[in-house]
Amino acid sequence: DIHKLEPEISPEVHSGYLYPNDWQVENRKLLAALRRYCELNGIEFIENTSVSGLIAAGGEAKGVETARGEMHADRVIITTGAWTAKLLPTLNVKPVRGQMISLAGPVPCILHRVIYSQRGYLVPRADGRMLVGATVEDVGFTKEVTLGAIASLKAAAIEIAPGLDRFSISEAWAGLRPFVEGELPVIGRVPDVENAFVATGHYRNGILLAPITAKMIADEMLGVPRYGVPESVG
Repeated sequence: DIHKLEPEISPEVHSGYLYPNDWQVENRKLLAALRRYCELNGIEFIENTSVSGLIAAGGEAKGVETARGEMHADRVIITTGAWTAKLLPTLNVKPVRGQMISLAGPVPCILHRVIYSQRGYLVPRADGRMLVGATVEDVGFTKEVTLGAIASLKAAAIEIAPGLDRFSISEAWAGLRPFVEGELPVIGRVPDVENAFVATGHYRNGILLAPITAKMIADEMLGVPRYGVPESVG
């Protein structure tokens, strides 16, 4: 049955699970669209500017300290990912590096679905690219791509779908995931600071959980009643 659905899967595969409602998103295109939406709606981006601390007075957030000076706001949302502990040390968020590669291939792609295995996962894109991921490395804030990881990812891809040995590596990159013990995201109010909120610790599921996270934070800021979310985090 597996090979009827995905003929290019390795003949060594003997069992699996089918998730018919499992989908994917092209994260780069999604973020480009989100940025364009923000620009059209007057939302300003201040790039290449480090944030060094939260400004608070009388237990209430007033803004943030940045490399360009103080920036003031009525509410502050901290969404600094793997760097969150630099602003909120008590959360113990740390970076975990993930390396990925992209293989260039024919259109349509030889696979039709996202394939997960113990050795890695494959994500076919509409333009023929095959994304292969991902490593899990506790190496601090080191973001470099390594030759060893590239080789192991390509080997894992071929093990899952042998036909990928014909594909060439078109791109390799690395990111730093925000890891929190227990692997659950931290979403809600910053303890002991009014009008300060945090959304971090999404680890390997940031792009997937972004929409519901945004709704939860917006509801929290606006005082919309909801269920299943703690009043504060710590």
